[in-house]
Amino acid sequence: MAVGATAQALPSEQAEGLRKSIATHSQGKVTAGAITRTPVPGLFQVVSDGEIFYVDATGRYSFVGGSMIDMQQQRDLTAAELDRLHAIPFDRLPLQHSIKEVKGKGTRHVAVFEDPNCPICRVFTKFLDQIEDVTIYRFMYPVIAPQSEALAQAAWCSRDRASAWKTVMAGGQPPQAGAACDTSGLASIMKFGETNRINNTPTVVLASGKRLVGATPPELFMQELEQGGRRSK
Repeated sequence: MAVGATAQALPSEQAEGLRKSIATHSQGKVTAGAITRTPVPGLFQVVSDGEIFYVDATGRYSFVGGSMIDMQQQRDLTAAELDRLHAIPFDRLPLQHSIKEVKGKGTRHVAVFEDPNCPICRVFTKFLDQIEDVTIYRFMYPVIAPQSEALAQAAWCSRDRASAWKTVMAGGQPPQAGAACDTSGLASIMKFGETNRINNTPTVVLASGKRLVGATPPELFMQELEQGGRRSK
């Protein structure tokens, strides 16, 4: 789909007007060079600093890397829609199968799906330990390797599940479980994750339902937790 091959130049007056609109809506952050028509009516190709993006006729809305950007509000409209699409209502989580920890008043709530063989998970779970005024629901989610499943099952069947899982997430080995135990709860977590397309660890679900995947920078995570960590009454 070579848009450039069929693009047509705009009249200079129209192109200059669109350049001014782009500059205004982007608060001067984007300087448009060549502007041409595309095969899509009302959609224009813009060259800026060696990059190509697309704008509508108003110059306010741009399309960059598969996302629609409102340049006036400096907002990724596609990201907001994806957040809604991927949200998981907190009350639908299998909280009864989680390892719950309340720190301080615990007014902010967060759930995390973690795998003991996930390096990012090990770093992130230590970071969670340092946060105050939070209720954490940890879900054993062994999806990376067969060894993960064995560790999760051993921790699940331990007398002190929370302590065993903390040991596992720190890179240690859980104590011997002894007699076999009922692992249907662990299976329920795995089923929930599969149904809700939780494909990576760590995956965090805030009280608002917003999903955060992978390595979220600490400062950004704290902002997200403050904005979306309180459950509605």
